[in-house]
Amino acid sequence: MRQYKIIKNDLGWMIYKKREKDWFISVWFLDWKNKWTLRKEYARTFYNRESAVSALVVIKIKDEKNAD
Repeated sequence: MRQYKIIKNDLGWMIYKKREKDWFISVWFLDWKNKWTLRKEYARTFYNRESAVSALVVIKIKDEKNAD
C-alpha cells in the first residue's frame, strides 16, 4: 500500500510516499528528476504548496500506470 504526503521543510514543501509490505516500511522522497529516492537530501523542494499539489497529482497518475 502506498501513502503519499506533502510535508513542510525549512525552505518549502516536499513530497514523499510511504510503502508498507508485511513488516517492512520504506519512505521514498521525490527528487528533482521526478524519480523516487531514499535520501532526504536529494528531495525536490517546492516553494509553494500549490505547485507541490499539482506535482503530486501527476506523480500519482504516473505511479498507477507503472504499477500495472
